[in-house]
Order: sequence, then C-alpha cells, then structure tokens
Amino acid sequence: MRRMNIAAFSFMLLAAASAPAMAQGGGMGGGGGRMMDPAQMATRTSDRLMTGITLSASQSDSVKAIDARFAASMKDAMGGTDARTKMTEMRTKQQADLRAVLKADQQATFDKNVADMEKARGNRTPRP
Repeated sequence: MRRMNIAAFSFMLLAAASAPAMAQGGGMGGGGGRMMDPAQMATRTSDRLMTGITLSASQSDSVKAIDARFAASMKDAMGGTDARTKMTEMRTKQQADLRAVLKADQQATFDKNVADMEKARGNRTPRP
C-alpha cells in the first residue's frame, strides 16, 4: 500500500511540474514560442493559399519550386534588424509568384484565400 501511495504521489508531482512547461509551448508538442523551419513555413503558407484549388502536376511542381525559393530567402532574412520588412516583401513576392502559376478561374479563389489570410493576420493579438 505504501509503494502505491508513493507511486501515485510521484505521478501527481510530475504532472503538476510539467503543466507550466506545456502551457508555455514546451514539450514535444510544440506550440507557443515554437519556430517553424522555413521550408515548413513556406509549404504551410502555400497550402493555405491553395485551399479549394486543384492544381495540375506542372502547377504543383511550380508551387514546390516557389516554396523552395521562398524558404531559402527566408533563412537569409531571419535575424536581421529589418527582418519583418524583408519577410513582408518576400511574402508579397511569394504570393505574386504563386498567383502567376494559376489559371484565371483559380486566381479568384486564390485572391479570396489571400484576403482571408490577411484578415486573420490582422486579428492576431500583438506579442508582448
């Protein structure tokens, strides 16, 4: 009985100690302050922008090439004093390059997705 009480107490202590770390984005699940790899970020952005759009094989290859260029330039821009400005310029270029790959009927959906992303970006709470 005593061993069971010690084991239960140890488990509760471990759970209580790990709760603040998980709440702050720690642990294996990430979150909070976790930075994505530039390639992941580029792919995630283009995936969101292409929501509701069916790409041909050649369009898909073009999107992947644009993502690779965007990820490479993102690595160069990170950490500088004007990183935010550079990232905004790169994001604008990425969107223009992606839009150029699309047919006219696909561009309408793409433009709606861009507007939705910009709206969501504007609704974020600023970081302290």
